[in-house]
Amino acid sequence: MKRIISLSILILVYGLSYSQENCDKFKIGEFQNIENGILKAKIQRNDSIQTEEYGEKKITLKIIWIDGCSYRLKFLDGNEAFWKSRPKDKPTPDLIVKITNVNGNKYTQESKFDIDNDFAYKSEITKIE
Repeated sequence: MKRIISLSILILVYGLSYSQENCDKFKIGEFQNIENGILKAKIQRNDSIQTEEYGEKKITLKIIWIDGCSYRLKFLDGNEAFWKSRPKDKPTPDLIVKITNVNGNKYTQESKFDIDNDFAYKSEITKIE
């Protein structure tokens, strides 16, 4: 019985560490968010800043890694129309992103605002550099 429990724990720990290592290659670089064959955004990420370009619009976000496969995006600049539409008495939400699957140079992500559980966004991101 002890062997089964030990083996189960070992498999679980190995699986978690393996998936975390797979996410490391996506912490820095240039990426594309493509939905249904259409380029939605170009993303540039370094260790602390992420910029996203949506056509002529550019958004700058602070990136804070929560763990190897999850990070928080804090709005810094851009997309004024969205922020003006938000109620003045509510704080600016952060976006929590979780990498859920890695396949070569692509990953699947799920994003949610930290204060609004109704919003959920899923997409596939491709690393180009």
